[in-house]
Amino acid sequence: MVAGQCTVHMWGLNERASLISPESVALYWFLNGYYSKLRKDTTRVEIVFSNNTDLSPNEELPLLVQDARRISGFVNIVDYLMSDEESEKDTVGNTLLQSSLLQFTSSDLSVLTDYQLYLNKTNYDTFTRRTFCRLLSWPMWYNTPLHYRAVARERCQDLLGDLDSDDECEPPGSQLETAELTQSKTFKIAQQIKKQGKKELQNAKNNLHYLSKLSEHLKLWIQVRERAQSDRVIPADLLMWANIYVQLQLPDSDKVANHLSQTLGSDFFNTLQKQLDLCSNLEPVVSQRAPSFREQGNVLMSVYNIAAKYL
Repeated sequence: MVAGQCTVHMWGLNERASLISPESVALYWFLNGYYSKLRKDTTRVEIVFSNNTDLSPNEELPLLVQDARRISGFVNIVDYLMSDEESEKDTVGNTLLQSSLLQFTSSDLSVLTDYQLYLNKTNYDTFTRRTFCRLLSWPMWYNTPLHYRAVARERCQDLLGDLDSDDECEPPGSQLETAELTQSKTFKIAQQIKKQGKKELQNAKNNLHYLSKLSEHLKLWIQVRERAQSDRVIPADLLMWANIYVQLQLPDSDKVANHLSQTLGSDFFNTLQKQLDLCSNLEPVVSQRAPSFREQGNVLMSVYNIAAKYL
């Protein structure tokens, strides 16, 4: 058993993990479900929805704090909490498969969730930016989603290819023609409509590519999960469920649901939805507390934390 009191910092609000962080959702489910069912001493763990990445050495949440120890990320935190768990049922091969599946979920599948949160225009404009306004104080609520959007664009390059930025410049044309028509309102309106049409076409293309990659990755995930040969819930299950749960809760989720039902089969999708309902309705058993002033992501502490890094 992990000795000492552990504090787990997450993204969240109103005593629930925020959809903005699939890893926070997965860890919340892990602590209140899987971990507690192993008869672990959950009194040694407390959850704090601090929404403060400055507490983490790599500026990521969730984060486990125990004395001077700082462990960030769902995978690392679960590994630490389960380090004393003996599993006689799992062979070495199964353990390696489960570990590989967890890493795959954390890297590749989470990238697709990042796409939906930050690069899907509908989701970003109507959910992501507004959610950060509730989670963070000014000016962090403005800068943070922009930062994560840039990170998501970079992370998605390898998986989804080049994604045009919203700041993309208009295609070069005849400088003389442009100069002659600079004062033409009709020309400006036509150019704006043309540019908007190209953006919408590119967004639709990117969304279709995302859907294709999502079903492709889930099919691979299911194949590896079947080889893991475990009837119990494993951490990779929780992280996969959390990623899909987030994607199915976003404003532009209907297309995702229809695509998964068609490509993976309605029976699998219905079973998945029932599991997500069970997880999302878990009663909290791990204690929670409000963040202290030093743990909050307020302007004063943010300035302090930035200065402390250079001292």
